[in-house]
Amino acid sequence: MTQHGLPALDDSAFSSMALTFRVMRLAAVWRTRLERALRPHGMTVAVMRPLAYLMMTPEGTTLRDLALVMDTDCSALVRVLDLLEKEGLLSRTPDAQDRRAKCLSLTAAGREKCALFHKVAGEVEHSMKQGMTAQDTQGLLARMDALLTTAHSLPS
Repeated sequence: MTQHGLPALDDSAFSSMALTFRVMRLAAVWRTRLERALRPHGMTVAVMRPLAYLMMTPEGTTLRDLALVMDTDCSALVRVLDLLEKEGLLSRTPDAQDRRAKCLSLTAAGREKCALFHKVAGEVEHSMKQGMTAQDTQGLLARMDALLTTAHSLPS
């Protein structure tokens, strides 16, 4: 038997974590679909994620600030940024206020790659939202934003 096109699972024994389970399952399905859509373009979510965040942060964001908004650790991010810099998708320049820090900037090639990522991710999102109205989408976004706000207000 299937549920939502996936093997059916009886989560009634875990009703106290029904939302957690669904969010994690949806995230896994969504990421798999996005990875498959990105593959023909030579992209992966792991590599594109920092670029996408850099598109949404102020010019000259530091590694520390990027890691903070991405909710990841600096050491894991450095390896990806090294690769992106080697590919010519981002540049690092000394921070005028803190000589130890580097400011991150997308190159023209990085912005171009992000535009393609945005297009592909938008197509995946559009297909995943089939059957949802604009009002459904806005309601879901509002609820997700509320959950994120709560999550970030909790002690670590």
